[in-house]
Amino acid sequence: MYRIATWYLRRARRLAKDRSGVAAMEFILVAPVFFFLIFAILETSFLFFTATVMNGEVSSVARYIRTGNLQLEDDPEDKFYELLCENLDNVLDCDKVIVDIRTYANFDDMAFDEYLNDEGEAEGNQFDIGEAGEVVLVRIAYKYQIITPFLAEFLAPPNQDTLMLQAAAAFQNEPFQSLF
Repeated sequence: MYRIATWYLRRARRLAKDRSGVAAMEFILVAPVFFFLIFAILETSFLFFTATVMNGEVSSVARYIRTGNLQLEDDPEDKFYELLCENLDNVLDCDKVIVDIRTYANFDDMAFDEYLNDEGEAEGNQFDIGEAGEVVLVRIAYKYQIITPFLAEFLAPPNQDTLMLQAAAAFQNEPFQSLF
């Protein structure tokens, strides 16, 4: 009995001194956090990139409205979506973009009416690009699906795994009728 106990003690001491698998064990403990941080950084970067592209495209299309070029088109709504989705399709599904364009007599009358319901779906949207001299508010929204596990808890509203990205431009149309 004494021999068996001493043999187990010697074996346990040898295992305690053995460091050959320490790096693997440390990696197993650290890897999930490391990969979560890497994927969270990548997804957050893509999210900001998408928001920046949306803002750029809204500014670009707003310029087309402001100068009166869109008003001259046979089908302004189709041309608007064509211009908007020209570069936006590279980063998101343009069919899921929600658009709301409203006109006002002046900036003081501008009201930011809701154009999305609580589920992030279109509600009460308008497509009114206005005439010369009118104030126009162009807004787009896109429901971004968060892919990285647990990241939605930090970025999205409670109990959701999507984040609503929005871009807007407010401007006064140029006096383009006198030019054409």
